[in-house]
Amino acid sequence: MSTVPNAGRPAYIRRMLSFTLDTNCIIAVDEGRPEAAAIHRLAEAHARSEADVAVVAIMASERQRHGDWLENFGDFQKRLTRLGLDHLNLCNPIGYFDISFWDHCLWSGARELALEQKIHNILFPNVEFSFSDFCVARNIPSTPVVWDKVTHRWRNPKCDVQAIWSHINAHRDVFVTSDDVFHQATKKPILLQLGAGRIESPTQAAALL
Repeated sequence: MSTVPNAGRPAYIRRMLSFTLDTNCIIAVDEGRPEAAAIHRLAEAHARSEADVAVVAIMASERQRHGDWLENFGDFQKRLTRLGLDHLNLCNPIGYFDISFWDHCLWSGARELALEQKIHNILFPNVEFSFSDFCVARNIPSTPVVWDKVTHRWRNPKCDVQAIWSHINAHRDVFVTSDDVFHQATKKPILLQLGAGRIESPTQAAALL
């Protein structure tokens, strides 16, 4: 039996698939990597209303290529515009002070936080869930100065967790990523069980159109 959702179905009864592009997809387009062509195919399908494609909004909270953090979400939107991806939807993460942008995040309750904790434990079992515990485990003070120096070692995993959390929480179909952490044989099946639908590379995702 085929695992492709629309395989064998006549065009008139095919369901529009939803795709969630992770951080690496946007970087691939920005740097002109080989997988950029597949990502553009997905974006073009969205423009034709043949697919529902979204970008993870948590990407705006990650350290940028120049090494700094963005001050406002508008700068991230300008980047999407420059790459021709500003017409795509946004998939919002949980709201966290000093991490997410308040106009582009979601309030969370016990259910949402429990899902985040499960995802974190799957992807990064050796990284503490909270920044304070991360600092305690390494005997470093969680001061603003230390935050600037070591936050990326905790914050990057946090953003990866939030990327797929936002996808699962929104009940979307295909999480698109070239990041090996999501494709590992010990992790991917469990993420699928939590509701990730499918986790595919850009090329594999474009083949589903």
